[in-house]
Amino acid sequence: MIEVNNKTRLSKDEMLASLHQLPMLSAVVQDVIASFKENHLAPSILAKISKDQGLSAKILRVANSSFYGLSRKVSSIPESALVIGFNGVRSLALSAGFVLAFPHNPDNSFDRRAYWLHSFRVAGYTQALAKCLGHDHQAAFTVGMFYEIGQLVLDVCIPEVFASILTEQKKSGANLIEIEQSKLGFDHAIIGAEMAKRWNFPQDIEHAILYWRTPEHEPFEFNTAMVHVAVLLESGLRGEELMERLSGTLCERLGLSWNRIENIIPDPDQLDAEANQILDS
Repeated sequence: MIEVNNKTRLSKDEMLASLHQLPMLSAVVQDVIASFKENHLAPSILAKISKDQGLSAKILRVANSSFYGLSRKVSSIPESALVIGFNGVRSLALSAGFVLAFPHNPDNSFDRRAYWLHSFRVAGYTQALAKCLGHDHQAAFTVGMFYEIGQLVLDVCIPEVFASILTEQKKSGANLIEIEQSKLGFDHAIIGAEMAKRWNFPQDIEHAILYWRTPEHEPFEFNTAMVHVAVLLESGLRGEELMERLSGTLCERLGLSWNRIENIIPDPDQLDAEANQILDS
């Protein structure tokens, strides 16, 4: 753990040098990440996931939850892939793998369970938007799931400093990124993007981590823009109030209107129920 006091400002290089403190991802999760570039490895990846009892149990709980509304219960990873698709299983495996690697710690001031619930909601909204707007909805789920992964990294590497930053943000209502830049000289988006690169995540995840706040950043990425909308949905915005927060240009590029998405937005309680199938042991 890096120690930071008021007289010493943590540099970005010092922060990056501390990333060895992060928990090691399992070999299966690393293979799942690699499979984003090697789609022909699907049967091999499914076999590896099946051998990881903890991972496969979490995936099967979600696959059999009301979220998917399957007409019959699936009892194996290959069977679940036939029903919800390989990309669906892969997205769930990656999510579950990170939950296992970064579990909730009740003694921590940063509430990881709340973090994961929030991430699952954003991922669910991003997935629903992608499906409605004609984009790869499973890839969109993964992007939405990890768009704020930098916060988790800061919690592991500089927990006390990050906790104080969150306390200041809560008291002042100021922008978290601005506080981090002021206190640290960098922010969780920069660190999250660096980790996405080191974990060999698909490039669109790195793009979303850096630019979801400025969704029209070039080169334009649909997933980044949809995460931006999903975050607003997660905050509770709907209807005219939501549309007023989005530029006309962005809506045009996405093909987005309230009438188009109104009936496809998942219920937040349903998203939480799905998340709990992975979060609960």
